[in-house]
Amino acid sequence: MSRRDRRVTVARRLALAASAAAAAWLALAPGGQAQQERQVRMVFLGDAGTGDANQYAVRDQLLRRAPQFVFLLGDNIYTKGRPRFFKSRYDDVYAPVMARGTRFHAALGNHDVYECQGAAYRPLPPNRDAYRWRDAGCEVDEHLAHDSFGYVAERRYYSVASDSSAQPLAEVFVLDTNTLGIAATRAPPAGDDTAQVEWLDRTLGVSRARWKIAVMHHPPHSPTANNTFLGLGDGRIREVRLANQITPILRKHGVDVVFAGHNHFYARMFPQDGVRYFVSGGGGRRIYGYAPQPGYVAFGGVFLHYVYTRVTDQRFEYYTIDSRGRSRDAGYWTTGDARDHLLSPGTFPP
Repeated sequence: MSRRDRRVTVARRLALAASAAAAAWLALAPGGQAQQERQVRMVFLGDAGTGDANQYAVRDQLLRRAPQFVFLLGDNIYTKGRPRFFKSRYDDVYAPVMARGTRFHAALGNHDVYECQGAAYRPLPPNRDAYRWRDAGCEVDEHLAHDSFGYVAERRYYSVASDSSAQPLAEVFVLDTNTLGIAATRAPPAGDDTAQVEWLDRTLGVSRARWKIAVMHHPPHSPTANNTFLGLGDGRIREVRLANQITPILRKHGVDVVFAGHNHFYARMFPQDGVRYFVSGGGGRRIYGYAPQPGYVAFGGVFLHYVYTRVTDQRFEYYTIDSRGRSRDAGYWTTGDARDHLLSPGTFPP
């Protein structure tokens, strides 16, 4: 065989190998299209709306790794939800993050409806009419109508999909827990907002998302807060009445994780009947301590923070970043994991 023939033969073999490799790679996706792993990056933070240095310190860390979505876990405007503070305690603070294309969506906290009474409708409507917003002091209608808070169709509860496909990577279900019989609230007592509970059951039931995430202000699972040094006494426990209403629905529809605020610290509980629960109430308001509970609380701490998540088809990753830029808690789980896979201390999102 001549030198030229040998070169032709080698070239053909290389071409055939390259063609086979390309065919195998393209076969990973339907329709012969190369498929990259889907991902979405979301941040969850609560109890932020002070407009002070603490909130800005958390915001500054958020700017270092701007996500696609930020979900606010309530108490977005302290202390009584006044619309005159929307600009200084919210819009001005997060404008640089929004300018990068990050979408914000909020849940109502107790401070956002601080002077609101529950309406007399039964069942309660999904909009502002659930509260007597025409009464002096109640301005929930302003919250729901303020575009940058991201309430969908001015509803108190709604869902947001991570993408527009028939089977989105993630779907987040945002609740208004003020009307679900929460301790020390002046909104309607437990059981009166049955329409919201039924909506949650129905909407979860038709969701085809790979990951299902519930977001709310009051925590169905939480360590007990120790507020004594703030003059508030002991309290801020997990909301058992809330848990009794929604936990069976979360389990029934395979919800993966719940993010809540209200308690001003960070806590990650061990999975409860297959559902993960996080408390993230360190977005800006003054933080306070809690009683450790071994076997229930997997990790926690008293520091300003947000929870950054990176979600792919294969796993759900979380990174808790404090106001000084330190990664305080990081790990991931995949479907069916009884325990999380913890990442090395100081690990940041890729």
